[in-house]
Amino acid sequence: MNDEPNKAPTDFQKLTLLLAEKRTAHTTLRSGIALCAFSMTVISFILLKGSKISSNLEGVIFTILGSGSIIMLIFGIYFIRRGFTRMQFHDTLINQILYTNQEASALFYHTRKRNNVHPNRTGMHHEVVFHFDKGNIELDMAIRNIENYFGELSNQKFTVYFVVTGPGIKLLVKENPHAQRLTELTNLGLQIKVCRNAMRDFQIEPDRVLPTVKIISSGLLEIIDLQHKGYAYIKL
Repeated sequence: MNDEPNKAPTDFQKLTLLLAEKRTAHTTLRSGIALCAFSMTVISFILLKGSKISSNLEGVIFTILGSGSIIMLIFGIYFIRRGFTRMQFHDTLINQILYTNQEASALFYHTRKRNNVHPNRTGMHHEVVFHFDKGNIELDMAIRNIENYFGELSNQKFTVYFVVTGPGIKLLVKENPHAQRLTELTNLGLQIKVCRNAMRDFQIEPDRVLPTVKIISSGLLEIIDLQHKGYAYIKL
């Protein structure tokens, strides 16, 4: 990876936080809608049955229900307004980051065109980074996809990275039943990289990892760097 200072790590952290806050704002909005719907239902019931009140006790009950429903309606409107406002605010900040940082935009939405990265390149090229962060069943499918990729392009020259993050790191240990197939793919040219942070989180020691695997400081930042260099991104 490049040693030059890059704003992508900071922007990536900001985007992660903003997306989490946007989800919270969305939950607030939905809660407000639910409160309004429930309170309006109760108010409609009171208006419908109010003319049939036959005792003081029923009048007191209906009054309490009506007052409570009005309070709920006020809170519901407040939550809707706050949730909607916060979502717009976070969308604005997210779009500002994605507009100024193409690497982060490519990672989150996969919309950046490779031609914008290397405008002088012509013709078809097949450099790709496969991203894997799932379990053992998914790993079998991922390996088959990569094997098919190499098989279809056997007469081409290209570079393929297999970047593993999260719980997927547990599947790159020497005792995993897929170890032999992964080793065969590295002999074909596949470059496997694993995230050191994930190894620490899942308590995987370096000596347990396949010898053909390269340990890197951050899997996500490696993906960003490869996309900046023009590699296609495929999530397996």
